[in-house]
Amino acid sequence: MSAQLTALNGALQELTAEQRACWLLREVHGRSYEEIADAVGSTATAVRGRIARARAQLAEVMKPWR
Repeated sequence: MSAQLTALNGALQELTAEQRACWLLREVHGRSYEEIADAVGSTATAVRGRIARARAQLAEVMKPWR
């Protein structure tokens, strides 16, 4: 596995379970906010917040690879 993938995997493990699930459903599986909200038993607004926090945290960790 490349160093970049290793770093991303480690960064994903640092997210909360809710953030990780929402991020993966959005970024990897292309689900809508509403679909994610239904899947995780939350609201679309909460999902947007979790994804925003996940993106910010991942962006910080992945800075060296930009």
